[in-house]
Amino acid sequence: MLEKFHHTLPDGYEIETPRFENIPVGVIRKTRRLGDLDQAFTILEELLTAEDLEHLDVLSREEFNDFVKAWRDGSAVTPGESGASSS
Repeated sequence: MLEKFHHTLPDGYEIETPRFENIPVGVIRKTRRLGDLDQAFTILEELLTAEDLEHLDVLSREEFNDFVKAWRDGSAVTPGESGASSS
């Protein structure tokens, strides 16, 4: 089973996502030509439930940035980096 990333939001709600290195290729393909912000939101909209998104939608920009940083730091790769480009 693929390892998941878990993050507890300030309201106590826990979001679970695949780690960046486990995001399905189809999701990456759909976002490959998007800017950073559009890419991030498209990936989240593909991976999260409606309930998860409701909890994200009420975050401040700082809280959202903390979530994204924790997700990135909890993964082996970052957005825009593929396994082929890292070594």
